[in-house]
Amino acid sequence: MSVDDASTVDEAVDAEHSAGAGPAATPTWMQLNSRLVDWIVAVVLVIASVVLVVWHVPQHKMVSPIDEYVYIDYLAKVPTQFVVHRGEETGEYARLYLSCNGVRTLGYYPADFCTDWQEADEQTMPNGGKTTADIYTPVYFGATWLLAQPLVLLGMDDITEAGRYTGAVWLAAAAVLLYLTLRRLRVDVVTAGSLGLLMVGSLSAYWSNTYISTDAMSLLAGALMAFCLTMFLRGSRWVPWLFVGSAVVLTLAKMQNLMGVAAAAVTLIFWALADAIRRGRGAEGRWSSLVRDRRVISAFAAVIVSIVAQGVWAVIRNLIVADTRADQGVEAPLSKRALVEEVLRFFPGVSKGAIDPGLLGIAAQIASAVMAWIIVAGVIGLIAASRRGSRSESLALATFFVALVSGPLLAIATVVMAGYYFYLPARYGMSLLAFFLVCAGLLFTRSVWTRWFSVVAAVVSYVAVMTLTG
Repeated sequence: MSVDDASTVDEAVDAEHSAGAGPAATPTWMQLNSRLVDWIVAVVLVIASVVLVVWHVPQHKMVSPIDEYVYIDYLAKVPTQFVVHRGEETGEYARLYLSCNGVRTLGYYPADFCTDWQEADEQTMPNGGKTTADIYTPVYFGATWLLAQPLVLLGMDDITEAGRYTGAVWLAAAAVLLYLTLRRLRVDVVTAGSLGLLMVGSLSAYWSNTYISTDAMSLLAGALMAFCLTMFLRGSRWVPWLFVGSAVVLTLAKMQNLMGVAAAAVTLIFWALADAIRRGRGAEGRWSSLVRDRRVISAFAAVIVSIVAQGVWAVIRNLIVADTRADQGVEAPLSKRALVEEVLRFFPGVSKGAIDPGLLGIAAQIASAVMAWIIVAGVIGLIAASRRGSRSESLALATFFVALVSGPLLAIATVVMAGYYFYLPARYGMSLLAFFLVCAGLLFTRSVWTRWFSVVAAVVSYVAVMTLTG
């Protein structure tokens, strides 16, 4: 992207998305003190994140049904072995924790398991007593263990409880980055702050950031990738390196975070393609411009290097096998019908969080419905309302495209990485949530009433999630 392109992008985005808002749409004091306001909103989002986590963690008396048992085992083993191996048996700490606390929505173990657990009881453990977390690198678990140490030093001797509290760090970072991304795209303070709060008060945040979960970094993954897009718009010299490096680390934390990387990568390619078409120069000139565009190079590099990194991890996993892998009993045939069903898995299914909201009650159903409305309205609405060939349209189209193709592609990748297919949970698409919300922000900032609609949606969802118990 040329210097001239970089210098005019923000002006183009501003002109496109502020049209019709009117001179009185943003209060004068916000204009004069925009940086101070941004700092205040960012602090509010951090506080909202911490409050949500601090409120819910003490209520979690049971283990999350979303594989938290094996994640607890991984976390507990970080200081002694750093990584778990395929077919490895879970440790005594995790087994006792599971036996004594039970599993949310599933029930409790017999009381004597907690006081006098025996080797003979191994087959009553999930997966026959073996871990299923070996598919993950130690990136998330190592970082969580380190972040938990200050709490341990302050007297919180339970690593599970301390680890759950660290979810506030990932959540706050995700919310602030989403807010800054929206502000850099000239979204007004009210809409940007509201959508940041909506992310914090989502079912995705509830399940992934108040329990030990490999999904804890997924909201951050999407928000960071979206933020990198704004750095490309500003023409930062170092952004390609930051973009590719972040993509690799986030994908190593969890393979499914590659969706957020892909959404950003496809957006960059669409932007470059639109610019090449706009310049003219004929077919040959456009192609030459595309292949030399640093946005295109960065996009392909981020995806390819991330996939290679996962491939390297797959090789390492095969070299440190302890035993045959655990049978989770969830295998299904990867049929054509299954691939078709995966197309709409994440759009707008990601709004449901980790499990069926109906199992948690009306509050969860409200939060899920609000998020689903925002996702569909934001993406589809932005595609319909944007000027053809604009960066907003490209972003929305890229997000929509990746959301649709990620399910089938991830199903195939799961077979390659894990050796079998299972129906993908909607939570795997969490790294796309930031992109959905960015689309919503670019659309909602056009009208005063939609700005305040975003406020209502965020408050309703946050309050609903805060009322969840268990």
